[in-house]
Amino acid sequence: MSGIKHIVIAGNGLAVNMTALALQQQLPPDINLTLINSAKYADLDCLYGSTSAPDMYAFNLMLNVSEPDLLFNTNSTFCWGNYFDRWAMTPCSWLQGFHLPFPAMRGVGLHHFVTRHGETELASYLINTQADKTGKFAHPPEDNRHPLSRAEYGYQFDASALSALYASKLSSKVTVINASIADVITNPAADSTGNINITGLQLDNGQRIEADLYIDCTGPNAKVYSALEQNSQDANSQQKSARTLFAIHSTLQRGEALPTHRRIRACEFGWQADTYLRDSIQRLTVCTPEQKSQAIDAHGIEASIAMAFSAGHRQQAWTGNCVAIGQAANVLEPLTPAPMMMLMRDIQRLLELIPVTNNMSAEATEYNRRFIADVEHTDLFQGALFALEHLPDSLPEYTYWQQATQFVQSEKLTRKLTQYHHRGILVNYDLEPFNEQDWLILHSGMQRRPQTYDIVADQVPRAEMANQLNGMGNVIQQVVSQMPPHGIYLEKLMAYLSQKRNQ
Repeated sequence: MSGIKHIVIAGNGLAVNMTALALQQQLPPDINLTLINSAKYADLDCLYGSTSAPDMYAFNLMLNVSEPDLLFNTNSTFCWGNYFDRWAMTPCSWLQGFHLPFPAMRGVGLHHFVTRHGETELASYLINTQADKTGKFAHPPEDNRHPLSRAEYGYQFDASALSALYASKLSSKVTVINASIADVITNPAADSTGNINITGLQLDNGQRIEADLYIDCTGPNAKVYSALEQNSQDANSQQKSARTLFAIHSTLQRGEALPTHRRIRACEFGWQADTYLRDSIQRLTVCTPEQKSQAIDAHGIEASIAMAFSAGHRQQAWTGNCVAIGQAANVLEPLTPAPMMMLMRDIQRLLELIPVTNNMSAEATEYNRRFIADVEHTDLFQGALFALEHLPDSLPEYTYWQQATQFVQSEKLTRKLTQYHHRGILVNYDLEPFNEQDWLILHSGMQRRPQTYDIVADQVPRAEMANQLNGMGNVIQQVVSQMPPHGIYLEKLMAYLSQKRNQ
């Protein structure tokens, strides 16, 4: 039986409600859960990026949140991916979509045949990319013989609505206290394992809360975790230097069209993203602080949130008896679904490593190993968006873009890009959050072309290869032509689900 009897989760907004619901659903009933809910942390939820990867579907089911729950209780829509519009002010425009493994011929990956065929991109053979061009959507069927079955989808969501949905699912198993943390009380000396631990939280309502394990979801300032950081002599507990950026967020009226992507447009000062929800558009603009006046003017509507933030991570996320989750551990520039992916991975990692005794050093060590690996591998993918050396006049001469290159220098990323450029080799590291398909779509969209292809592809006669590729493209176009527009599909789906609900 677990030696942990009481867990406190502190914070407000998406991360705290998602974490509390996951613990409620997965932990045995003899562990008490307390949520200390403070209203001042939720504004930063816009930095989760408002799009999810396909794995959010299964994650929600683990939380007892079905897709109909999501659709009925939030204004979420479906999403084939993120559309990068003239990224870095280059000719590179593409849908960074979600896809199951690409077909292979005689053990050779699709991209090698595309290279051999003399084509410059994969888009013609990706059904979700073709559907996205005309705003078409339908759920991928289970029949793996159907071309659409290879596509995957995520969601476009409003973080506040999603957070409220998770909060509504909390039961009496979670004791909710609406108060702010006035003080974090720690033991004066390290314990037998060398860790300084939290002994209690003093709240502004006069209560003192004591627990075995503390989970910090209070955002980048990490109100709880930072108390241990300040007292720790371990250099690994300190925060890694971060890039300071400025974010502007607002909600505006949506037009008639309902795109199946989140659109990201590059600007001199940074970038601007529009997320298309059922009742509105959420706009997020990101720039450097030096360019915020220009960005605010270009934002085009009065901002509901305007704030500076630091994109970076802590060197470890678990110290003593405290775990930092979500933005308390790692703040990502929300260019991809990475912020939501990392939040879900934090929670899944925590569930796997809930301590069995009050000596948590083994769990903390393993948690931190996986956390740093996830951070490093996510940074590789996001960093590849700024690796533009293969393009002529590649990097815009503006502050945002010039500063971005200073944060993407990595031996692992260089290895990935070099090997792909050489002959289409995909370098993989253990348990990367982004898969081979993600990387291939990214390379193709950013116009990275292998110099040659896998020589084994030559075993397939050119005529056979051409027929296969042309056949794939033709079938995809036929299927897409029969798919409904996203808005109509959603409308009919909601009507069907409502009818089913009332039966």
